Amino acid sequence: MNTIGILGATGAIGSRTLKLLQGKYKLRTSYLRNERQSTEDCEYMRVDVSKEEDLRKFMDGLSAVINCAGASYLNGERVSKIAGELKIPYIDPSGETFLEDKLEELKKDNIFVLSSGYFPGLTGVLMRNTCEGFDEPLSISGYSVSEEIPSQSAIEDFILTNLSGFGVTGSYYEDGQIKRDDTPVVEIIQNMPYQLTNYLSVEAEHIAREFNLKKANWYNASFGEEIIGKLQQAIIEFRQGSDRYKETIKEVPKLFEEKLKDIEGYTYIYVEGQGTKNGMLYSSKSSVKCSCSSELSALIAASTAEFVLKNKVDPGIHYAMDLLKPEDVIARLEDLNVEYKHRESLEQIFEVGKEDSFEEYEEGVI
Repeated sequence: MNTIGILGATGAIGSRTLKLLQGKYKLRTSYLRNERQSTEDCEYMRVDVSKEEDLRKFMDGLSAVINCAGASYLNGERVSKIAGELKIPYIDPSGETFLEDKLEELKKDNIFVLSSGYFPGLTGVLMRNTCEGFDEPLSISGYSVSEEIPSQSAIEDFILTNLSGFGVTGSYYEDGQIKRDDTPVVEIIQNMPYQLTNYLSVEAEHIAREFNLKKANWYNASFGEEIIGKLQQAIIEFRQGSDRYKETIKEVPKLFEEKLKDIEGYTYIYVEGQGTKNGMLYSSKSSVKCSCSSELSALIAASTAEFVLKNKVDPGIHYAMDLLKPEDVIARLEDLNVEYKHRESLEQIFEVGKEDSFEEYEEGVI
């Protein structure tokens, strides 16, 4: 039986990934401080991810390893390189573009799957599902809003991931080019107004180029001035090489607690696309709502590990959205009692090839 290793298995994403894989595979999982007792199908090992010796011992004999041990920006290179040397498929719920250059010499001999969480990850799967639903997809847009109290590790990962360049702030894709537009727009989400700004993620650009879209937008929701100010302070401190940024990050969950004290926590993803089918213009709208974003990240991480072990995947660097079948992911969302909605509507009948007919269709803000 294949053995899957889960680093950080006592954390929010790791513990949920473990539950999704338990009973299907032998598991080897790590903890750092609070000792756990091994069972017949789940072995626990104490691992300090900063120590190469610990990581090599943990990965010995694994069929695949999922890295849920904190901010990938801090440990992803170390863990993924050891996995690459040992030729063990590496799956990272975070681990975006900054890792690609680091793995250049190892990618020809091993499988690396990055962006295997909810964003990036599930968001890309939903964009792909939308585009594949058309004969000719034309445009796509979407956003993700999370009203949850994040852990310190999640905040650190968010800051460092954005510094590493997973997207371009104030930008969108149009006709093969990246264009600037940092004008905020307001969208009513779950009966609340949110200020959104363009943030062209690597996922959105990847989908736009693969499907030759006319336009692609991804939007980020503002956290509010006080929280943004604290995040910016932490970024400045990190860039200055000061460990003070870690203390600043500790203050952020308290700000979220105050902001969300009267709100039931949730994460909401929305994706909308336009395209043609049988010579007619259609609009497709999908949404996912969940009380815990870690559930969504765990689903993509676990699904990716299963896919890699069950299918022939070529060595190289992949994104989860390029491997997973959208229909399989959506079916599993429903099994987890995650609220998934999809609606498709006819917008206009026109003759394919006549541009003036398409221009009569007025696209919404989002």
